[in-house]
Amino acid sequence: MQYTNVEIATVIARVSRFTVKVALHGQEQLAHLSNTGRNKELLIPGFPISVRRADNLARKTPYDVLAVQRDGRWINIDSLAPNRVVNAALRDGSLVLPGCAAPLVVHPETTWRDSRLDFAGSDANGKKWFAETKGVTLANRDLAAFPDAPTTRGLKHVHTLTQAQTAGYASYLLFVVQLSGIQRMTIYHERFAELAPAITVAKQAGVQVLALGCDTGPDKITLCHAIAFDETLPFQEAMAPEN
Repeated sequence: MQYTNVEIATVIARVSRFTVKVALHGQEQLAHLSNTGRNKELLIPGFPISVRRADNLARKTPYDVLAVQRDGRWINIDSLAPNRVVNAALRDGSLVLPGCAAPLVVHPETTWRDSRLDFAGSDANGKKWFAETKGVTLANRDLAAFPDAPTTRGLKHVHTLTQAQTAGYASYLLFVVQLSGIQRMTIYHERFAELAPAITVAKQAGVQVLALGCDTGPDKITLCHAIAFDETLPFQEAMAPEN
């Protein structure tokens, strides 16, 4: 996915849950942050940040945040990006769901029982499937981890996928790793202890967990390769850079 009209600014501060103050062309500007995670390791004063002008010129936040540069790589924090790149890849066949025959029929935003899942559909043989997508922005060197904040909603989705698999649907949990240079992915146990055991149970029931690596930049995010996933690996956050 390629963004247009992208400009490089500098982080000044996160002023609220959805607003970041940036320095752009020598002026302070407000930018909308769609990502609801902590992002403490990314929204650090002085870090390069890519933004683009909002379509609604009357908005209080005239820019949208796309990505932040840390440790020499761009980390996409656009919360809409994971679903968009997965949707496109499912439809064009570049993302294969193991056990499903292409081409796929893809329906976004589908409710099953008491949960809303990102995708549902059927394969060429009529097999019904569900998929839930999660964006991953937290990493230490080549190891990425999810979540960066407690996510009861994410836990519920794992339970729903487990129920769907048991009910006869092919079910997939898709982690989109929104930064380059990642070789492995795990679950951040200390951040949300209930998630890893739930994923282990889901895998035992037949839910397939896929970690999808990306090529990222200030103005792009593209799915590029599979990453090894192991929810039992330990994770420790990288140290904050010195000012």
